[in-house]
Amino acid sequence: MRRLTIFVLAVAVIYSGYWFVGARAVTNTAEAQITQLRNDGWTVDYDDLVVRGFPSRFDTGLTDIQVGSPNGDLGYAAPFLQAFALSYQPNKAIMAFPNTQDLTFGTETFNIASTGLRASVGVGANTALSLDAVTAEAQDVVVSNPQMGALSFTDLLIALRESSPLPNSYDVYFNAQNVALPDQISALLNSGGTLPAALEIVNADATIVLDKPLNRHTLPAWEADPGKLRGMTVRDLNIRWGDLAITGDGSITVDEIGTPDGTMTLRATDWQRMLDIALEAGLLPVDMQFLARSMGQTLSQGAPDLTLPLTFLNGNMSIGPIPLGPAPKVF
Repeated sequence: MRRLTIFVLAVAVIYSGYWFVGARAVTNTAEAQITQLRNDGWTVDYDDLVVRGFPSRFDTGLTDIQVGSPNGDLGYAAPFLQAFALSYQPNKAIMAFPNTQDLTFGTETFNIASTGLRASVGVGANTALSLDAVTAEAQDVVVSNPQMGALSFTDLLIALRESSPLPNSYDVYFNAQNVALPDQISALLNSGGTLPAALEIVNADATIVLDKPLNRHTLPAWEADPGKLRGMTVRDLNIRWGDLAITGDGSITVDEIGTPDGTMTLRATDWQRMLDIALEAGLLPVDMQFLARSMGQTLSQGAPDLTLPLTFLNGNMSIGPIPLGPAPKVF
């Protein structure tokens, strides 16, 4: 019995030592990453950095955070940010976000109010800390801006994970329900009040291929040297608003100068009503109405639903048999 007690105490002492050494390593790593961001021109201010969670977790917290990109076009502010990791698996963490935070793009600041916003993050056990997977979810989210108004949705799920077999490829998934558009946009698209107040669902499932991996070296420099799209496969796109729906799928590749090649197919239900909405909202010039309806009638063969195969080939694009001219560059 005495030997067992001594053994248990020895294990406890060793494990305690491991935790405190690990906690110090987590603190040093966080401080080193912040220093690197500052050296790269980022502004990073915070009140406190602490690591708690003894004995089974490393709970890292930052308070009163202010982050700004080197050219000032991107900013983030929040009262706190927390990461929870098991002490035996520090490369996987759960991120906890406050109920309100601010994200700035250029001169516009967007307030993000949310309920239950959490994210799980996994990185590779390597010096580059390559991104393995990120999953974010929340019950309710409202994104607001004085100029834009408020965009709200429920049951948010965003996921990104490293894919295979292509290098630098990532599976991307987005799902949001009850998407209420800002009042000004809703008034344009739903002026007659014939559509529900919110879109039932916005869903996308795709794989993207980039020209560089996502890791601790590339992400801080993303603003100055963004990754370029080299390919995309959309397995499913689904947007539903009352009786109207847009679905789609397809695949394209993008060469080094941004020229796409491949086919993306969109399907629209009640396309004539969609065209009427676009005209009323001023999204389609009146002098283009006849051409748009003629193309719709040709492609739909008079049916209420319309399939639009958008093909990119040899630097040009076309809808079905109808050429549209040079394809836009993808950067």
